Amino acid sequence: MTTSRLLLRSTGAATLLQLWRMAILFATNLALRRWVDIGSWGLWAWAEALFLVIAAVRDLGMSSHVVRLRPRPYGNFLLLQLVWGTALGAGVALLAPLLALANADADPQTVPLLRALALYLVLEGLATVPLVFFEAELRIERTVGAELARSATYAGVALTLAFAGAGVWSFVVAQLLGTAVYAGFLWWRAAGRIPLGRVAGATLAIARGGLSIGGVWLLGLLVMYLDPLILGAHFAKETVAAYAFAYFAAFLAARVLQPPMGRALYPALVAYRGEERRDFEAYRLATLFLVGIEVPAALFLYSNAEPMLRLLGGEQWGEAGRYLRFLAFAPLVDPLGRFGGELLIAHHRERVRVLSLAVTFVSMLVGGVVLVRGFGPVGMAWANFLPLGALVVAWGVRGVAGPRFAGLLRDLSTVYLLPVPLFLAAHLAGGGDARLRFALGLVAALLAGLLQWRRFGRAFLDFFRQAPAQ
Repeated sequence: MTTSRLLLRSTGAATLLQLWRMAILFATNLALRRWVDIGSWGLWAWAEALFLVIAAVRDLGMSSHVVRLRPRPYGNFLLLQLVWGTALGAGVALLAPLLALANADADPQTVPLLRALALYLVLEGLATVPLVFFEAELRIERTVGAELARSATYAGVALTLAFAGAGVWSFVVAQLLGTAVYAGFLWWRAAGRIPLGRVAGATLAIARGGLSIGGVWLLGLLVMYLDPLILGAHFAKETVAAYAFAYFAAFLAARVLQPPMGRALYPALVAYRGEERRDFEAYRLATLFLVGIEVPAALFLYSNAEPMLRLLGGEQWGEAGRYLRFLAFAPLVDPLGRFGGELLIAHHRERVRVLSLAVTFVSMLVGGVVLVRGFGPVGMAWANFLPLGALVVAWGVRGVAGPRFAGLLRDLSTVYLLPVPLFLAAHLAGGGDARLRFALGLVAALLAGLLQWRRFGRAFLDFFRQAPAQ
């Protein structure tokens, strides 16, 4: 099977998995946002952001680096996850009282919550090894069962505990049990397939080789989850919860589509090395596809912020609407960076990606702290429009693309501008009638999608119909 066919099959499987997972989480959230108090949501948003960043420290970029190696030393990778992951989890449990000081809203549940999530670090690290094996082989469809089991476990446990009044522990216990089921299922699926022999001298080499990529993912997660960490250091849990809910809605399209597309795209870009035209075309099409969904989503959310939040979370989330009107357009400020990391890393230009993320992190950190102290929580929303590292990404992508870069910019301008008249007409026609404006916004989104497909659909079909050399 050709690389393009494997990419299509793997991307399709990954996207369907993510859609399934988000559908389960969406349905679960409809109940949890009504059954769990806002304060518990705020504590969980802060803790989740903290542990996602710590998980990147545990990974050290090894997952992506292993994909680039021939042969792939999965036995050494497993040893590293066992030793380093366990040590990091133990360290987090020991230092939990110190970590809890980063949350301004003191809560007696914080320290035990952090210690419980330390186990999550170990379990997810163990699951990473077979997951990387399937991703590297572009066989993500073989992880379907594990994803289904994890989502079902999380939803069932969270809903049961939330209905019983367990508050924030509904999330914690559900996360732990879901990750345990996920890890066990993946290892059962990989048994007899994944080669676990260790390569002499490769263990420390994997750790060293992944550091530059690890810097990319760590900085990327810091940028993505900086908002609740800064807000948690300044405001009450309820404020963190309202803002985090608005942020979730604003980045919903990216949360659903970017991870599965990136999971399949990166190994495909590695496989396309030496085929410059198809290499960049895969990146271009992935970028146009995701941004082509994000632009209508942003326009729709801006026009329908309050109705959308009521639909997602109920009446108790009214404060989140004022944040969503600002955050709706935040996903659109760095289109080239959507998959710029995968492209640059596949071309061994990690330093460019690290520099771009470092610049963005510093600009958003400084801007966020200054704006939050000057204007309150909404200042953090404004800080999302300060990703100055986007300029560095553009420079790096241009170095890979060469003369094709100008064509990509022209295509992106079309994607950005084409839906605007449709949503402007829908907004004006809807006027003060929220229900009519919501319905017309959905029609505008559908028409925008059809027009985007008419403009770029043939390029997608041509790419996957061709059969390049292996």
